[in-house]
Amino acid sequence: MSLQKNFCIAPFIQLQISNNGRTGPCPYTANVWNLSKHKTIKEKWNSTELEDFRSEFLSNKQNPVCKRCWRDEESGKLSLRQRLNNFGIKNNNDSRAINLKKNVFQRYISQASYKKYPKILTLIPGNECNLSCVTCGPSFSSKWNSELKKFSKNNIIDTKKNWNLSDEEYKDIVENSQYLQKIELFGGEPFYNKKNRQLLIEKIIDKGTSKNINLYFNTNGTHYDETYMSFLAKNFKKIEIRVSVDGINEQFEYLRYGAKYKNVIENCKKFNQLEKTDFEIICTISPYNFLYLEEYDNEFKKYGWSVFYNLTSYPSRMMLFNIPDIVKKDIKLPIKFKDIENYINNKNYDPICWQEFVDYTKLIDKNRALDMSKIFPKFYELVKNHGF
Repeated sequence: MSLQKNFCIAPFIQLQISNNGRTGPCPYTANVWNLSKHKTIKEKWNSTELEDFRSEFLSNKQNPVCKRCWRDEESGKLSLRQRLNNFGIKNNNDSRAINLKKNVFQRYISQASYKKYPKILTLIPGNECNLSCVTCGPSFSSKWNSELKKFSKNNIIDTKKNWNLSDEEYKDIVENSQYLQKIELFGGEPFYNKKNRQLLIEKIIDKGTSKNINLYFNTNGTHYDETYMSFLAKNFKKIEIRVSVDGINEQFEYLRYGAKYKNVIENCKKFNQLEKTDFEIICTISPYNFLYLEEYDNEFKKYGWSVFYNLTSYPSRMMLFNIPDIVKKDIKLPIKFKDIENYINNKNYDPICWQEFVDYTKLIDKNRALDMSKIFPKFYELVKNHGF
């Protein structure tokens, strides 16, 4: 067998899980299936849904579940699928190493070796969080739920029930941790979730399997515990830290509401200096901040940090292409970010989603005593005649 043009490695090595059976093949397709009828991770991994999904990739089809990657690729942006298909080799030009791993992986699939258990578990274990970020919401932030109780009545955003993985789900992971090469912890805020520490991380260390596992945190960077981080670095094969920094100064504090920019930057410096740690900034690009990317990039360069520019994918009001079409002709981004400009122009806007964005922004500013027009003046000037 040979791996086709539209092939993706993810569903053969990785599984994303959340509560109540919500499952997906990777972080970009989180919670696309309800597999609650399958009680264990291994049952979910070998489910009909996932096997059918794999078959589509082996047949060179573009599954619509993966629209986020297909959209990225159409605009010239390197997608998660393409990055994963490099088989962990950072040098894209090392074709010999990539082909060697590709041949090994082809045998791995043809022999159905992948069916034993996923190598990577991506966990969205709960919505416990200390921030209420503008591009997030109550499904993934308990802080949002607390704040919404004080918000004026609206039909845009409402409270959700706070949630977490069950003790049994954590136990399932620990009991099968000998098969894992990597655990990815998203949120909520993974350092704020006590169950992650007590029922997962400490249990895996006690079992003795942590030495063979890379532990990944997608964090807001507000919390740094030097003793705990040293403990993790000592007990796991490698620690990967991805800190969400979506802007600088007051723009950051508008988007990552509840965080202080200087505090997060100081924590980033500490994360970056840890032994056995791979550190990177994740800058999520939304309608608010896309006109400031060059400024952010120059700021990050001063620290010598690797940065990945991530595009908002949910909810629809935050999608970049839902900026009114009439203003798109005035958007001229630097060469480095031409793929973002292409992405904005690759699809016509949805006026309903745009109006929801306008109403949501006004709601945020009213209840938080903020002013988007003063914090993001370039963006405001671009769209001020379209609802603002």
